[in-house]
Amino acid sequence: MRALLILIAFLGGFVAGCVAAIAAGLLYIEWAGVFDRDGGLSMGIIFTIGPLAGLIAGLASAALAARRLMRKTV
Repeated sequence: MRALLILIAFLGGFVAGCVAAIAAGLLYIEWAGVFDRDGGLSMGIIFTIGPLAGLIAGLASAALAARRLMRKTV
């Protein structure tokens, strides 16, 4: 049961971190007035930076969930 809750925490953190990083990157491009005709910068944000930030956020949320679950059982 604990493993399932930790997996759910990882997936939730991954999705939230990925969406937040992509939104922040695309908003920065828009507000800074960057000219991106071929979309390379946008693809870099969506396919590289977003998943990397999602992985970091997912690992952090899974670690926090594991810590809280271990605290309850001891």
